[in-house]
Amino acid sequence: MSLQRRDTRFGILSIRGATPDSDENESSEACRLPAASDNDSSNKLKRPWVSLDEEGPSETRRPSDRFIPQAVQPKVGTIRVVRIQHSSPWESLIKHFSLSLEDSVTIATRKDGLFVAVREFSGPDADQKVRILQRIQQENLPNFLALQECFSFEGSLYAVFEHELTRNEKLLSLSRYALIKRYPTESQLAFILEQVLNGLEYLASRGFEHGAVRCKNILISTDGNIRIAGQECCREIGSRRGSVKDIRGIGYVTMELMHKEAKYDGPIQVRDVSRWPLDSKAVQFLLITESAHSIEELAKHPLFTYKRRESVRDDLREYIRANVYRSEFSVFRGNDEE
Repeated sequence: MSLQRRDTRFGILSIRGATPDSDENESSEACRLPAASDNDSSNKLKRPWVSLDEEGPSETRRPSDRFIPQAVQPKVGTIRVVRIQHSSPWESLIKHFSLSLEDSVTIATRKDGLFVAVREFSGPDADQKVRILQRIQQENLPNFLALQECFSFEGSLYAVFEHELTRNEKLLSLSRYALIKRYPTESQLAFILEQVLNGLEYLASRGFEHGAVRCKNILISTDGNIRIAGQECCREIGSRRGSVKDIRGIGYVTMELMHKEAKYDGPIQVRDVSRWPLDSKAVQFLLITESAHSIEELAKHPLFTYKRRESVRDDLREYIRANVYRSEFSVFRGNDEE
């Protein structure tokens, strides 16, 4: 299967699925990218994109530094363009087990021993999904899952993503973290959400909607760093303020973290006022996700003025490593599959 360039402007892993209900376009449109119009004035603000056979842009514009935790600052430098290799991914990767995130992914290791996540795409929209992944990779967006390799083999396309940031820092599903017994503190909640907002604000600044913001499409590392997945269903929108779907999605993610229940439709509301008082910053942030008009508006909320960030990170890291990581990788150690 060959990758063909089209005269469209488009622009995220693994994990695609239903989106929160909203007055935006329905989820059936999540993977359709509109062709750019010559009369669309927003196109004048967009820079030309390099060919997949050329070197990518050398750096990315940063709309704000106000809530980026120090450890997740985006790296600036030459961006590697990921080209499709016409061979089997299993010639260089070793399969280990599958994880059921929004969609199933295969966890494998490279020859150097690092974990990666492999997504298989097939069907008429496979080429389009991989093109979007390549486009987002060129954007070099912070807090998004990195695409490492692409393969075309026996009628399917395979996208290989990072699943281990460093030798000792592995990625886990945020949905698994959300369901652990202990509830997050308000500061830990803020530490997680600000990284998600950081990635979505960059995405919105490029004129894109993620469209499937949910815990199953978000990964958290054993050091507390966030990576957003599900990039293959991003679509270009006219606004650079962020979509209603993404804003509401943040609300549902917040609810899942606060209440340990995955509910991505209906009203966004607090369900346990004894644990989360109505006057707390966490609850006030949750409530404004139903009325906010931009990702930037959410990012300016007082919830993200918390202090002792390194201490918050240390506490979060210790708990993830002691509880979540052990469960997530139990399959690899020979226990029953999830």
